[in-house]
Amino acid sequence: MAAAETYKSWYTAARELDTLEGNNLWKEDAHSGEYNSGLLEERLRQLDEARSKFDVPAMMHMIRTSLSRDLGGTDNIELYQHCHCGTKQLIENYVSSALRTIAALVEQGATSTHDDEWGPKDLLDAMLFARQSFGRSALLLSGGGTFGMSHIGVIKAMFEARLLPRIISGASAGSIVCAVVCSRTNDELPQILKEFPYGDLAVFDEEGNEDTMLDHVIRLFTKGNWSDIKHLTRVMQDMLGDMTFQEAYNRTRRICNITVSSASIYELPRLLNYVTAPNVMIWSAVAASCSVPLVFSAAHLLVKDPVTGEHSSWDSTPQMWIDGSVDNDLPMTRLAEMFNVNHFIVSQVNPHVAPFLAREGAQGHGDSKSSAQQPDSTSDSPWLHSLTALAKNEALHRMQVMGEMGIFTNLVSKLQAVLSQKYSGDINIFPAVGVFDLPRILKNPTPSFMERMAMLGERGTWPLLSRIRDRCAIEIALDNAVHALRARVVFSKSQVDLRRAMTSNYDGARRGSHDLGRSSRLGMPQIDTVPSREKLALRRSNRRPVGDLKSHVSDLSNEPLYKVTDEDTEEEERLEMAMHSHSRKPRMAMRSRRLPRNYLIPIL
Repeated sequence: MAAAETYKSWYTAARELDTLEGNNLWKEDAHSGEYNSGLLEERLRQLDEARSKFDVPAMMHMIRTSLSRDLGGTDNIELYQHCHCGTKQLIENYVSSALRTIAALVEQGATSTHDDEWGPKDLLDAMLFARQSFGRSALLLSGGGTFGMSHIGVIKAMFEARLLPRIISGASAGSIVCAVVCSRTNDELPQILKEFPYGDLAVFDEEGNEDTMLDHVIRLFTKGNWSDIKHLTRVMQDMLGDMTFQEAYNRTRRICNITVSSASIYELPRLLNYVTAPNVMIWSAVAASCSVPLVFSAAHLLVKDPVTGEHSSWDSTPQMWIDGSVDNDLPMTRLAEMFNVNHFIVSQVNPHVAPFLAREGAQGHGDSKSSAQQPDSTSDSPWLHSLTALAKNEALHRMQVMGEMGIFTNLVSKLQAVLSQKYSGDINIFPAVGVFDLPRILKNPTPSFMERMAMLGERGTWPLLSRIRDRCAIEIALDNAVHALRARVVFSKSQVDLRRAMTSNYDGARRGSHDLGRSSRLGMPQIDTVPSREKLALRRSNRRPVGDLKSHVSDLSNEPLYKVTDEDTEEEERLEMAMHSHSRKPRMAMRSRRLPRNYLIPIL
């Protein structure tokens, strides 16, 4: 198993080993003190009974009220430490039954009409509420220098198992992998993951003209940084182009999140995504997030004008940003607030963190037996783990005293943030990076090094796929159900007519926002105005040829209009629910209602 090259070979070996060790008998025995088997059996019976009778109201009720990641204590890590792969058969049967029930409701929505008692609109409403209640998962990629390239293997393993969340966050080195994955579609991703280890990753030195140790030391003492950040920005620009967060979201429906920290103590860390920074170019965010103090200089965030394409600074003030891992390596609180995320999968490779989290992850945060046997972990030395915790608390106390005395305030506050933040999630993946790889942490990665890091990431993820599947399969099924039902509702004839009417009303409201339009609505006589020659010439110069399709598409990708996706924010879902109730009103009532100027208009 430790030498497996593919998940299929690893899984085959794990199943055979479970058979030899007699672990299958434990799987088949539903009763255990580690979870509430009686509650799970009752919910399984209710799901199967409602589905066998095709009782749509009962199925909708079960989907909305009974689905949970930790039903009956099924999130207990001890349930996944008895076997090399899988857990109790009852848990797997419950997840499978929930998936079949969701599929049955989607099939009902595909065959029913909008006049039926349980039409697509009602089913879509139920799925939206169920998804909101169930919550979402996010994959968080930590920093760690070149060790962060092992995140490629984590992404590959989860993507091939169809368990990759749409919400991905990256800090420092993790932001590179996050940006690449979130800017590629599902069709492009397999090829990108295959070619990534052989691409241009000369982020520390120029390829073929590497600086010597003396050059780095001289730069450190003269300019304050080990390497020139121009190499990093060049690689990121070549890899990502001028794509913004909004453009990446419109293209892939993945939510790219990159954390950056302020270079001063007076600014809070920022989580950049298509909501908070829609026009920020991703390559500049990655460069800022990778700006480790003393390694790279602080960087600016740049935005691209959605109309002209011009580049400018994100802040009017000369604000500088540094490594996102300093203040917010894992932005769990912010993701929970913005996107209803309540389940966090963490890939952790920080060399100052992972060795001390291995024992904690093996006992309580989702790692299998193999993760507990990683080298350099404290799992076999409880006294060393306690000693480490005491040393950390003592260091934090001393730093707090130094900060209150005004001694190196900025440096001390950043060190405090590094030591005090949380570095683990609900499921933790620890690629087995050894101490002998430390000398390469600040060197350009070679193709052989990249291949080995990717394989370590895959091997660290395979033992956890069964637990990830049990905790995320229902969520993914709800996402797919919302997407399928929404497409049927949006493109129905009644909804098309509704959107046409609302669009025409919106166009009238926009025209009425001008002074001429306002005077007409108030009953004042309309004044005919003839544009001057200068205005006519300006309009002609701004016209573009019809064949300029690329520029038209570029502009459309940045318009803040409603888009049919399965990754809508809570506000967009509320808008859709309001539209559903609005469509049931009489036509005259709909026409008499005025739309606010900032109303989001759905497009076909």
